[in-house]
Amino acid sequence: MKAALPSNRIPLQKVMTAIYVWLRITLSYCVVGAVITTLLSAGIQHVNVFIITVVMATFLGIGVYKAEVARRGVGLNNYLNKLSEYKHHQF
Repeated sequence: MKAALPSNRIPLQKVMTAIYVWLRITLSYCVVGAVITTLLSAGIQHVNVFIITVVMATFLGIGVYKAEVARRGVGLNNYLNKLSEYKHHQF
C-alpha cells in the first residue's frame, strides 16, 4: 500500500489567470512601443526596420520587467484583484 503524497499542485485556473495577467502587462507596453514607432515612422516619413526593431524590443523589455516586478511584488493574481477593485473617477 502506497502512502498518499501531499498535493502541491496549483489549480489550472490560477495558472491561466497568472499567465493572462503577465501577458496583459507585457503587451500593454508593446502597444505603447507600437504607437511610438508609428508616430516616429510618420514623422520621418520613412520605414526604418532597425528603428522599429529597437523601439519594439525596448518596450518589450520594459514590459517583461514590469510584469516580473508585479509577479515578485504582490503576485499576479493579487495584482489582477487590485486592478479590478480600482474605481475610475469621473470628472
